[in-house]
Amino acid sequence: MNAYERRLGRYVAQQWRPLVVALICSVGVTAITGATAYLLEKVIRSMDMRDAQQLNVVSLTVIALFALKWFFSYGQVYYLAKAGQRLTARLREDLFAHLQRLPIGFFQSRQVGAIQSVLTHDVPTLQSAVLLVRDTLDAPLRIVAFTVYIFILNWKLALLSVVCLPLIALLIQRLGRQVHRIAHQTQGALANVSALVQEALAGIRVVKTFATEDRQIARFIERNQQVLSHSLRGERRRARLRPTVEFIGAVSIALVLWSGGQLVARGEMEVGQLLSFLFLLHQIAQSASGIGTIQLTRKQVSASAERIFREVLDVTPEEYDPPDAVELPPARGRIQMERVSFRYPTGEQAVRDVSFEIEPGEVIALVGHSGAGKSTLVDLLLRFYSPQSGRILVDGVDIQQVRLSSLRSQISVVPQQTVLFVGTIAENIAYGAPNATMEEVIQAAKQAHAHEFIERLPDGYHTLVGDYGVRLSGGESQRIAIARALLRNPRILVLDEATSALDPIAERAIQQVIEEGRGVRTTLIIAHRWTTVQCADRILVMERGQLVEQGTHAELLACNGVYANLYRAVLLEEEIPDPV
Repeated sequence: MNAYERRLGRYVAQQWRPLVVALICSVGVTAITGATAYLLEKVIRSMDMRDAQQLNVVSLTVIALFALKWFFSYGQVYYLAKAGQRLTARLREDLFAHLQRLPIGFFQSRQVGAIQSVLTHDVPTLQSAVLLVRDTLDAPLRIVAFTVYIFILNWKLALLSVVCLPLIALLIQRLGRQVHRIAHQTQGALANVSALVQEALAGIRVVKTFATEDRQIARFIERNQQVLSHSLRGERRRARLRPTVEFIGAVSIALVLWSGGQLVARGEMEVGQLLSFLFLLHQIAQSASGIGTIQLTRKQVSASAERIFREVLDVTPEEYDPPDAVELPPARGRIQMERVSFRYPTGEQAVRDVSFEIEPGEVIALVGHSGAGKSTLVDLLLRFYSPQSGRILVDGVDIQQVRLSSLRSQISVVPQQTVLFVGTIAENIAYGAPNATMEEVIQAAKQAHAHEFIERLPDGYHTLVGDYGVRLSGGESQRIAIARALLRNPRILVLDEATSALDPIAERAIQQVIEEGRGVRTTLIIAHRWTTVQCADRILVMERGQLVEQGTHAELLACNGVYANLYRAVLLEEEIPDPV
């Protein structure tokens, strides 16, 4: 048993109550099966002796035993299923909770479909772990009990019948290793298919815009065929096991029939004993075949458990709070970065020796080319990442020393790519403040200039939106996101390209939101729309991870440096009159 199987065993052990009941029922089924062999012998003997009374008693006993077996069989199936369902439910909960606590970098380095594959393909496979517990105890118990019984019936025939067991064990071990390797390959191929489906559905507009449906279909068929190929290889291995074991068992039974027939002919054994012996031998062969299935299932379970623990549960969660973390007091909004440098785990240098100070209530714009480090600075402020050197302070307090919840509760971010959750408009606006009243939700929507179009929707604030807000336009979705951010009444507001999808009227409304917050909350604007940038009190210019310029719009134009070049490059695109 490897480390992953031992850890999975702890999840199985949590379901000990239904498992104990199921195992008791399993023992009952085994005992009744053994008793059936004894009754079979009695039936044959009664027929030979023409004892009608004994035949009646045995027949009634058989009916009573199988009625009892019905209850044992029901309990075995139900309580095993109960334990399996509860195990997978608990594992899904633990996986989802752990995913929520993983750092941003984890999701940026993995495809969403691959993560979903762990939940949708690997977790259900682990239901088999519960069956393994039953079968691991049940099959050996049946083999041992019935083997003892056949030795009692006739030890010579018993010795002859068990000579094939080592060959069966060798076959099971060899096929088990092959299935384990193939199971790993199959789960990996399934993860690739899930990732492709997620990517294609999320980008369906792009796919249709560029008319690449056939290309996507071809990619899916290629990956799906890989899954099929690996699955069929595994099925071929599994398909060989049962008939091979049955053939070996048939050879053993043929030897027993020949030898037993000789013993019956010589009067050394009764016909009823031989039939009882053959019945028990068949049960042993079935149990031996079951052990083979156990080994193959175990390899599949082991492969899935390894992926679940290695790919998700073993990933170090986000470091929320140091042991001596303190609550960040209600912030005024003063932000300081002191010689901050940060390098991504891939080795890419994102921010290098950046220092600046933002006063409470100031409106600051961050500009620069794509990849200059603007969004990374916001990620560092939110503690999605921790700088390798330097400090970030809010109101003079190092954010690495405060409780993460107290930091993020005072910062609201409106991202460039708006995400709306399945639910109503009101629920989406109140997502960050679930205790907000309807009046507060409406007020936030009015501040974001979203109230008018919400009122025109069929159910107003109770209108349902689908995944990613597909029933709303880009500008409408973004205004919902802005209302969601404003409802929290943050001391620090970050607009990360938040005006990129808005029409000119809505953009002017957002500029009004910025003006209303001036002097009240600190506002950081990451934007390429220069009409938004110009309203900032100060502009910080990033270039290749470094802060190269800062000042007002007019001051930076006068310097004729990086900012001036960026600005003039978009004059024609946005039709901004050049004041210089």
